[in-house]
Formats: sequence, structure tokens, C-alpha cells
Amino acid sequence: MTQRIIQGLTPSFHETFFPDRRHLAALLKLAAQGYEGSVDAISTATGIPTGKSSGKVLPHLKYAHAMGITTVPVLSDGVYTLQLTLLGQLFADEDPLLHEPLTQLMLHLMLSRPIGGASAWHVFFGRSRLALGRTCSVNAAAAFLMQELGNSSSLPGPLFSTYREEASLARTGMLSVDKDTLTRGALPGVEEYYWAYAYCWLVYWEQTAPGVQQLPLFELEARCGFVEGSGWSDQAFNDFLAWTTEQGITRVDRQTGTPLIMKTRRSEDLAPFIYSDLL
Repeated sequence: MTQRIIQGLTPSFHETFFPDRRHLAALLKLAAQGYEGSVDAISTATGIPTGKSSGKVLPHLKYAHAMGITTVPVLSDGVYTLQLTLLGQLFADEDPLLHEPLTQLMLHLMLSRPIGGASAWHVFFGRSRLALGRTCSVNAAAAFLMQELGNSSSLPGPLFSTYREEASLARTGMLSVDKDTLTRGALPGVEEYYWAYAYCWLVYWEQTAPGVQQLPLFELEARCGFVEGSGWSDQAFNDFLAWTTEQGITRVDRQTGTPLIMKTRRSEDLAPFIYSDLL
């Protein structure tokens, strides 16, 4: 069995703050300018609060990177250099306030990836279904996270509140929080969103199996956990997979019984189409 590698932000990166889309949009605007500045300067330019010992600037710089908006913030002599990724540039052009439901779903998917995202997000959304099911208590989820990531006071942190706060990712519907009960959601199965989902799926693939163009579906899923994270039924994923074949993104060989998937496009090839089908 393929061992999944998780290389994401540590459980304590958030310093108890959930990702606020207003702050992320402000960083998106700065990064579009190739901004250089200290934490205090970034705070002044964006209005993101900061203080002597803690603040929201550094956690949001980390969120922005884990969500695929910015490259790794380069620090030199106390000065950070901010640059947009390809996806960040697309957001800056199409949805600079990060308001669209599709944009927020992509932020969620990127934050939940096993490599480059946030480890707690990936463990909860991408590898907890067998242990927790689709519905569980807050205590059970917190205990599972600590079992997987270590007994840390940073867990679960703002993971659950992220999906309760309107200013964050509540609109995604990927997690509902009702008192002590958590219920996982699923990606909306609308074809207009498939380009975005395919982009994220290929990012997961490229990061967990670099240079590998063809994999059995079960091995690809063992490496990246995208299907589990999607919340889809087998039929819903098969509909999506059929669409990727129709669009020339993949080829699927089912002769062996287990789908063998070959990717014929790169994630970056799909970026121009992400918002193209939205009304």
C-alpha cells in the first residue's frame, strides 16, 4: 500500500486565527504589486492587525501560500517579498475580493492538499472518513487529529470555525458545525465548476506523484486523497472523471477492471478555463 506523504503547515501555524477572506484579498492585492515590506508595513498597508508578540499578518501570509495564492513569502532582513502564483494571478484578475463560491471552494481544496496545504486540514478532510464517517462529534474529530498529528493545544484550532464564519469559508458548505456535531459536505456537482476541480486534482497529483503520468485510480487516491476530500459518491466522481476524459484532460483504461488513469494535461494548462463557464 502506498504511504501518503503529508508535508503541510504544522498544526500551530494559524496562531488560533481562522483565514479571513478580507485579509487574504488584501494580501492578494499587495502580492500583485510584488510588494516588499516588514510585518508592520504589511499591517499598515492592508489593515491586518498585528502586535508586538502576535498578530494576524504572519498567519495570513501562511494561509495565502497554503491556499495557492502566493509563492513562499521570502524573508530577508525582516522584509517579506510577496509574489502571486499562477492561481493567485487568476484570482486577482477574476475575483479579487475572493467572493465567488467557486473561488472559495478552490481555497478550501488547496488548503486541504497533502503537500503544500495545512496538515490539519488534509488529515480531517482527506483521511478521516473511515475513522469518523461523514458525521461526528467535535470531541471525536479533535481526538483523531491529535492521534494523527500529535497531542497539541493547537488542535483543532480554527479548523472548524473556518467553516462556521461567513468571513471565512462558510459558504463552501464543506463542513457544517451544529453545536457539538460536525457534518462533512461535498463539492457541488455542477459542471461549470469541473475545470476548477480538475485543476486542483492535477495539482494534488503533480505534487504527490511528480513526473508520473499514469496511475491506477486506487494508487492515485492513496497518494493524494482528493476523492475522499471531495465528499463525492463513487457515481459523482465517475461523472467528473468522464468529463475530464471528454475534455482531453485524462485518458482512462478500464480493461484491467481497476481504472488506469493517464493525465494528458498539466494543471497550469487548465487555469484559463476555470472561470470560463461561469455566468
